[in-house]
Amino acid sequence: MSLSNYPESGIEEPWSTPSTIDIPEPTVESALEKEKIIKDILQLRDGLRGLLIRITEIETDNEKLAKDNEMLSLYIDNLTRNSVVAAGTKR
Repeated sequence: MSLSNYPESGIEEPWSTPSTIDIPEPTVESALEKEKIIKDILQLRDGLRGLLIRITEIETDNEKLAKDNEMLSLYIDNLTRNSVVAAGTKR
């Protein structure tokens, strides 16, 4: 890799030390705001976990009810078929 790949427009070489950036000192207000945001995030995360648990429970109940409906439908079909057969033999 040659240095000719880097134009002279101010881009430093990849191995050079980065220029110092002035980072402002944290204030009490910024620390409190950050703490509040973290608490809000944790609260929202816990809410999402609760919703996911509830969704899983509802999906399980839905699958059980679908199986029950299928069984009842088969039962009704059998009753109807038997009723038709029984009615046909009485004539």
